[in-house]
Amino acid sequence: MKNLFKLLIASGIGLLIFLFVMQIVGWGKINEAIVLFSGFKGLAIVLLTFFIAIISCLNWKLILQSQGFNVPVKELIKLWLAGFSVSYLTPFTLLGGEALQIYFLNKKFNISWEKSTASVIIRKILSATFFLLFLVTGVLSFCFYGYFPQGTIIWLVFLVIGGLVGALLFFYFKILNKESILRWLLKFIGIKEEKIEGHKNGKIIFNTEKEIIEFFSSKSKIFWKSSMLVFLRYFLLFFRAGLIIFFLGEGIEVLKVLSVYGFTNFALMFPFPAGIGSIEAASAFTFNALGMGAGNGTIYAMTLRAADLFLCLLGIAICIKLGLNLAEKKLLNFADKLKR
Repeated sequence: MKNLFKLLIASGIGLLIFLFVMQIVGWGKINEAIVLFSGFKGLAIVLLTFFIAIISCLNWKLILQSQGFNVPVKELIKLWLAGFSVSYLTPFTLLGGEALQIYFLNKKFNISWEKSTASVIIRKILSATFFLLFLVTGVLSFCFYGYFPQGTIIWLVFLVIGGLVGALLFFYFKILNKESILRWLLKFIGIKEEKIEGHKNGKIIFNTEKEIIEFFSSKSKIFWKSSMLVFLRYFLLFFRAGLIIFFLGEGIEVLKVLSVYGFTNFALMFPFPAGIGSIEAASAFTFNALGMGAGNGTIYAMTLRAADLFLCLLGIAICIKLGLNLAEKKLLNFADKLKR
């Protein structure tokens, strides 16, 4: 009930922002977005989006292989899509889709909680690294054009980005030196390690961290291969942004595309389901500042969301199927117990 209330509040705020932006640029932009997405251009964007998802799954498979597991890519695609749909629609829930992926890795492929959790967290850390790289690069590219609002907005942007970059740098400093962040954190807040390690769940947490520390090594080929796959994923997301801008008839200027994609990433940090409202507002602002028209910014945002919603719908169908299969197994196990 609490999460449902959060969903309704987040959706309501996002919808209000969306309505406000559309009121400014004109409702006709929705028809233009539909026309763009419904033809060959839309198909190209969807195919590219699906290919980007496959890159994510190949990276996940590589991480699991480093842990000694060979999970078929087609199975990982199902779990990735299911997790993506949950995270995309409920971004305010910490580890929403990730928890689902961890659960089914354990139940379906008998991978320990430590290793399944570590594989998902490693993916998220690498993803956050390049997410921030393109975010910072995009903001700096935008500043190159000499236009940036004064006051609260600029401080908000740099405060959020600075805090995240600082946290990421701290993580890499600790992890590449093979130092435990959990032990440092417990010491910092004054909790004795023995209190945590003495519990079963505490042992799982520390063992999961060990798995993560083992993966992050500057001497590991797997680490660098995985990093390159994640970079490829974000480069293709950047390319997708440029492709939509090209389809809008604005041509392709690398710094402009970086600016748009950077602020798209910033908009996705707000906990609105499917990024509704935040992507439109950020895109309209960026496009207008770069001389490409606020209206085109909203078309870009809606086209981007439509492509991601295509994956989301596939993920929802897979979630339902996984849930039904799990319920069937539990019923069969319950029936066997009754027979005994």
